[in-house]
Amino acid sequence: MASAGVISTLLAPPLVHSSPVASASPLPAHALPSLRRRPRSLPTVRAVQTQGAGVQTQQGGAARKGAIQRWTSAPVAAIGPATDDESIFLITLDLSGAPALVDAYTTPGQYLLARVPSGEKLSPAYMCISSAPRSGLQFDLLVKPVPGTTSEQLSKLRVGEVVELGPVMGRGFAIQHINPPAAAETLLLFAVGVGISPIRSLIEFGIAASERNNVILYYAAKDLQSMPYQDRFKKWENTGVKVVTRTQQILEPFLEQNLGEIAVNPLSMGAVIVAPPSSKELITGVLLDIGVPHDKILSIEWSPEDPFAPNV
Repeated sequence: MASAGVISTLLAPPLVHSSPVASASPLPAHALPSLRRRPRSLPTVRAVQTQGAGVQTQQGGAARKGAIQRWTSAPVAAIGPATDDESIFLITLDLSGAPALVDAYTTPGQYLLARVPSGEKLSPAYMCISSAPRSGLQFDLLVKPVPGTTSEQLSKLRVGEVVELGPVMGRGFAIQHINPPAAAETLLLFAVGVGISPIRSLIEFGIAASERNNVILYYAAKDLQSMPYQDRFKKWENTGVKVVTRTQQILEPFLEQNLGEIAVNPLSMGAVIVAPPSSKELITGVLLDIGVPHDKILSIEWSPEDPFAPNV
């Protein structure tokens, strides 16, 4: 699987945190918490395949025959640093010429492949779409540049230059398990580093926060200078989402103290987690321990399969 940019900073398929082309977690790998639980796998999404024939597709360094690439060209409408330390960039792509691709994006947590057609040919990057579905004829991508990868190419683009996008993939977060609001009166959102990208999509798509008892976002990054979307926190809080930032790991004592205080009715709690595997498993374990139903703990997993390969 080709991995770079937003998604590869969280997971490198299948559920491996780092690879030769994947960027590191914004928090030190050696600091990831040791686990005392191994919870069952979470509700997941899978990449969909498109049929075709006649050309080769480069995927994870290996060429496949008999697959057709279906790329959509989209010019860069805006690009700039998303953090004070300029370690993460926000790219806005103009999709006014590709309404079908916009229509295919229906649920927060969906993703796609992105590549730069000019310059050195590198494996495409798997990218979560950060803007909300139905928010206009554009996609926002949150990109963490990694030297020698497509994410670095993306971060160096200028307005007017072109990005090629693959089809929208995955089913997105299984939000039917936390809706209507009464199904998850307390909703907890967890994001680490650029994991905030699909969480932003979910919040701005609409989670009826004002109709729930509690909606809390726990957002961790190595420091405030490397934390994107701080300019949106006030807007999110105005909709009913409490934002709790962390410049440390989300560790077990923190979880047990904070979640224990709000776990009045665990059966009516839900959670969405976008974090590196070790952190995700730790958070999931604590949630299960306090009684949150397994099907109300949502996450994303990425398919290692070539999305352009023909069905067999």
